[in-house]
Amino acid sequence: MAKELSYEMQRTIAALEAFTEHIRWRVASGEGLIPRETEEQERARLAHNRRVREHNARVLAERERVAREKQAAANRREAAAVRKRLCDSCFCELPASGVCGNC
Repeated sequence: MAKELSYEMQRTIAALEAFTEHIRWRVASGEGLIPRETEEQERARLAHNRRVREHNARVLAERERVAREKQAAANRREAAAVRKRLCDSCFCELPASGVCGNC
C-alpha cells in the first residue's frame, strides 16, 4: 500500500522536476555552458603556464643562491672569530687577556 506523500514533499518533487526540465532545455540550447578553449587559446594558456613555471624556477634558484651566500658569509665570520680566539703557534684557546699561557 503506497503511502501518500505530504504536501511539502509533493512541492519539492515538482520543483526538482521543473529544475531538471530547465537544465535539459539549457543544455539542449547551449545556453549557459562554459565555452571550450580554441586550440590557439589552449596553446597560449600552456605557453603562459610554462613561462610562469620557468620564472618561478629562476626566482627560487636565485633565493637559494642568496641563502647559500649568506650562510657562507656567516660561516666565514664564525671561522674568523674562532681563529681570533686561538693561539697562532699551539692552537689552544686564548684566555680573555689574549696571551697564551702554554707557549
